[in-house]
Amino acid sequence: MASAVVFLVSFVVPVAGVTSYQLFIATDRYESKAITVISEQKSGVGSFDFSFLGLPSFGSDRDAHVIIEFILSRDMMNYLQRQLDIRAHYSSSDVDYLSRLAGDATEEEFHELYQGYFTAEYDVEKKIVTLAVQAFDKTYAQNALRLILRRADEFIDALNNKVSREQLRFFEAEVVGRERELKKLKAELLEFQQTNKVLSTEAEAKTIFTTIGALETLLAQKNSELDSRKKILSKDSAILQELEAQISSLGRQIEVEKARLAGGEGRDISKLQAEFNEIRLGLELATAAYKSTLSTLEQVRVEASRKLKFLIVVTQPSLAGESEYPRTLYIIISTILISLMIYVVMSLLIAIIREHG
Repeated sequence: MASAVVFLVSFVVPVAGVTSYQLFIATDRYESKAITVISEQKSGVGSFDFSFLGLPSFGSDRDAHVIIEFILSRDMMNYLQRQLDIRAHYSSSDVDYLSRLAGDATEEEFHELYQGYFTAEYDVEKKIVTLAVQAFDKTYAQNALRLILRRADEFIDALNNKVSREQLRFFEAEVVGRERELKKLKAELLEFQQTNKVLSTEAEAKTIFTTIGALETLLAQKNSELDSRKKILSKDSAILQELEAQISSLGRQIEVEKARLAGGEGRDISKLQAEFNEIRLGLELATAAYKSTLSTLEQVRVEASRKLKFLIVVTQPSLAGESEYPRTLYIIISTILISLMIYVVMSLLIAIIREHG
């Protein structure tokens, strides 16, 4: 008697209940599927990191995961609610109790049901995203999936536009900064030239070298002339004294010019040249950086008019020919097997209890 009760409770009742529900009560669900891939158009500016916007970098896998998260998000659910009133569809009284959404369901419960009927899977090897929508009307499922694809494409376009705007804003700011730095260095160079009254320290140094050369040549001539006149004139001759005065003056002048080069009395040309070269090098680097940034900005402006990412629909949303859910036969067989296992376990437990009773 106990064995019959156990069999009835653990096997007959569950199997009969599940079978009756699946065959006579459960509402048919139709599924629409679509396969998509995310294609990337290589940018001439180079790959741009979406972390700049607080978003993940757009590698192939990350693209897919971003799209999947968006499709399964509340934003997409609310969009479909506005377009198709999906809450009314899934809470319809025509739908069986276990499959439908409760009329007073919370936003969280609605989203949980949404993620059960709207799915997105990513195949890492094939790099494709498979989207599926289950609904209680096959046309409704197909229309919902079409709206999802359209909204996902708009989402990618929005990301493209946002990245383009951020790129433009970033490089425009860079150009302004580079231009400001360039003007500052030009002003420093001009101030240096005006303060030291030199156009170029190289020209100044060349002039000094030329002057020293000319003075040394003249000094040599005067020394030669002095040696020649000493042979025919007396030491007290006014001519010899004049020549000696000129030679002494030339020597002092040469020393002054050399001091200007090495640093002594007068302006230190070596220091001036070092300062001048430092300012000029900074100006050259700033000019090169400004030109490079300006060139990049022009490229970014061209790229801004192009789409960097595309949502390509490989297979359009399908229209179900017949109901795929619930999987009645699979559920009934699974219930039979599970119930049978429970019955066997309970029978063994009862037998063990009796044996030790």
